[in-house]
Amino acid sequence: MSPALQLALLLAILLPAGKLAASLCSRFAIPAILGELLVGVLLGPGAVNLLHLHLFAGGEATSALMLLAQFGGFVLMFIAGIETDIDRMREASGAAFLVALSGVIWPFFLGAGVGHLFGLSWKTACFLGGALTATSVSISARTLMDAGKMQSPEATVILGAAVIDDVMGLFVLAFLAASGSTAHSPFGLAPMVSDWLQGKLPVAANHPLVVQMVLIAISVTVFFVVGYTLAQRGLSPLIHQLRKLSANEAVPSCVLALVLVYAVSAEWLGSVAGITGAYLLGYVFAGSEFKADVERSFYAIGHGLLIPLFFVAIGLSSDYRALSGHWGLLAAVFVVAIVSKLLGCGMAALASGMSWVRSVRIGCGMISRGEVGLIVTAMGASTGIFGKSEVAVMVAVVLLTTVLTPLALGSAFKLKTDEDPEDSGAPLTENAFFEHAATVTSSDAAKPSEERLRESSLKTGLVALSKTGAVAD
Repeated sequence: MSPALQLALLLAILLPAGKLAASLCSRFAIPAILGELLVGVLLGPGAVNLLHLHLFAGGEATSALMLLAQFGGFVLMFIAGIETDIDRMREASGAAFLVALSGVIWPFFLGAGVGHLFGLSWKTACFLGGALTATSVSISARTLMDAGKMQSPEATVILGAAVIDDVMGLFVLAFLAASGSTAHSPFGLAPMVSDWLQGKLPVAANHPLVVQMVLIAISVTVFFVVGYTLAQRGLSPLIHQLRKLSANEAVPSCVLALVLVYAVSAEWLGSVAGITGAYLLGYVFAGSEFKADVERSFYAIGHGLLIPLFFVAIGLSSDYRALSGHWGLLAAVFVVAIVSKLLGCGMAALASGMSWVRSVRIGCGMISRGEVGLIVTAMGASTGIFGKSEVAVMVAVVLLTTVLTPLALGSAFKLKTDEDPEDSGAPLTENAFFEHAATVTSSDAAKPSEERLRESSLKTGLVALSKTGAVAD
């Protein structure tokens, strides 16, 4: 069977299975994301081992599937950026920084300490702690979307802190990289400049850690300043020009290309995860007049194809067979992964003036681990600092925290506080939507035709979303 047909068959299996499992979970008030993750686990190496069946021999279709899954991560974070409440994000920036800082310090030291207690060397234990520092912002974002809480104060702190501790995790990664002898430099401008400086300047060669950390700080700053400024000034003129094109769906097509450009630029120029670049672009779109049109277009391609593959692929990558004899270490690291974020981030939120209920929600939203943790794990494996057992433990912890986060965060939002609006997070029903549409329509006659056309398009899109399940029925 050709790779194209193999990929077609994989998509034909995984997409309906993920959606059916998500729908089943939703009926029992379980976050839909959990269904997609569990489908991947059941079809992964620990059970069915779908990707290694003879039918999919060759691996080309598997590689293509994983690439599509990564695109799903970019689209997910772009949508999360669009749905961000900009005013609340600015108000919560101080709390987000404090939560992020605490969410890096606690996991690193607790993880390193527990690893050493289980007999690991200090170098291996520090790598273990470093792999636990960064939160998976994409998991938290999808969970908040499914719960209808993207506009809540907790969401702004969680997403802001997750992006910030992703950047902080880079400095931990630089420190760990300097302690090991990696054969290949990481992708990006900062590592290239660091290698060049160390080859040309004796001072830089004698202080590689200082050089790397300074360059990462410069890279992160330049990327966020340049990326935000260009998007803020150039998006509206660009969209106006794209709307003049006669080609079908020219705007969403070119915006998707721009999302991918920002993702690549984030890793190459900014030395941060590609999903951070996608989120930055979406964040700028959140304040744009074209927000509704772009968001509607990306909902279809995102939630219909790419985003489910992203979460199913996480489950497909899990293999429990390498954990034999290391269950104690797994249990200890898993507990540290939960406690360090729940208490560390929760206490930081409480110290910033938030109520204990909202602090618990923020702690729960920061539990999941993701890309940076896997990057540190891969670095540890490539340098020989991590053996097969440590790699298996970290992959399992990433998966388990990914599964746990939707459950914990969903339960935390069931806790009531006087600060919550009465309709906070309540999904928009179809009847309520039409009542609202009728109210708005009564004043449409006084509006310019272009504005009426835009609002009519938005209403049509919301109705379509309600039919597909994006708006509760």
